[in-house]
Amino acid sequence: MTETTTLSAAERLRLRPARGSELPMLARMLEDARLRLRALGLTQWQSGYPNEETLAADLSAGRLLVLAREGGAPLAAGALCFGEEESYRAIEGAWRGASPYATVHRLFTAREALRGGCAQEWLRQAQALCRARGATCLRADTHRGNAPMRALLETAGFALCGVIRLCGTPEPDPERLAYEKIL
Repeated sequence: MTETTTLSAAERLRLRPARGSELPMLARMLEDARLRLRALGLTQWQSGYPNEETLAADLSAGRLLVLAREGGAPLAAGALCFGEEESYRAIEGAWRGASPYATVHRLFTAREALRGGCAQEWLRQAQALCRARGATCLRADTHRGNAPMRALLETAGFALCGVIRLCGTPEPDPERLAYEKIL
């Protein structure tokens, strides 16, 4: 695909579990996303995490979801995690919702899908999955300087709730802005 992918009302995109055969492509998409973050001057994802092994672990755990056209290649991918997050126990600020909640981690898009609404659609369909599994809210965090992700979350109706610190991360700056959307 050489042109930018944009969504139209007629397109049928579906959020589905990633397939093992897609791991190499997803690893390339992740590396491209890492380079885009570096170009923004961020330390986020520059420490070697996340990586292909992270994606493989997400795949094995059933939490790596991709947004794709029927029979098509992934346009966006991320981990949708259910259950309590250790890093979210302490927040400078306050969460608006309560448990049970789900968390979005490692959301990225294919270069050709940038600014085409695919990450927004990934979040929209993830919210439906969360409701079906009984989650009352969806949480996410991002680096303070990650303006594209912050804009995506805010456009999707997430509220900035405060600041958390990532536990057990190799990241040099573990402070993250914490967002939440009540479902």
